[in-house]
Amino acid sequence: MRGLPSATEGSVEVAKLTTGICIAITSVFLPGVGLLGPIAEFAINKFVKRPEAILVDELKRGNLEILDVENAAAFIPMAYKFFEAAKEGEYEHNLKLLAQLLVNKLRASVPDVSSFARMSRRIEGLTLRDLRVIALIDAILEAKSGTLKGAYGDPAPYLVSSHSLVGSQQNTTGLEMPEIQESLSDLSARGLLIAEGATRWDKGEEYYYPSSSFTELIENAKKSLVESISECAERRPAPAQ
Repeated sequence: MRGLPSATEGSVEVAKLTTGICIAITSVFLPGVGLLGPIAEFAINKFVKRPEAILVDELKRGNLEILDVENAAAFIPMAYKFFEAAKEGEYEHNLKLLAQLLVNKLRASVPDVSSFARMSRRIEGLTLRDLRVIALIDAILEAKSGTLKGAYGDPAPYLVSSHSLVGSQQNTTGLEMPEIQESLSDLSARGLLIAEGATRWDKGEEYYYPSSSFTELIENAKKSLVESISECAERRPAPAQ
């Protein structure tokens, strides 16, 4: 971290701060790049310049151009974590989630750097299928269209299961049972979902409800979540006639 730019008195231009972090990140992650030739250029474009563009675009969209000293100091470790994820080959759709999450964290009166680091670990390596399952769960919860019953037979719209998700009218992307089951298991292991745990005679599978991290992700990065899924649908080839 010694080579990273530091916040100065007054205010800081976030674009310059981001560029400065990128330069420092390149020297840390790709030492001796001049010796690698074309490989270095490809690596810099993929792991540094493209993530830099994603972050700067999100900062501009969020109208964050100038940071005060306190927010600039919080921005540095979060941006470092963002570029660290990019260096490790994180999916672009997850980098977009992280960028929007970072911007929203900076909007808080006291930016929570640890919360950002914790969330970055939770969404690390999420596939577009996982994001579709997250979006499906959110749509069902938002519409209060859940069909499951609680332990005492009362309606429990906050609960989801593989059967309830696959059969929901909200499942417009056609997610299938094995896909949903695998994603539910993974999301639970990440702490985004919590297994209900109750046992009863009419419960043939595990039920899940959203954790506070799930809620935080939806509240802070829903726009990027929806956009990533939409972009994936647009790129999908049309079925053969």
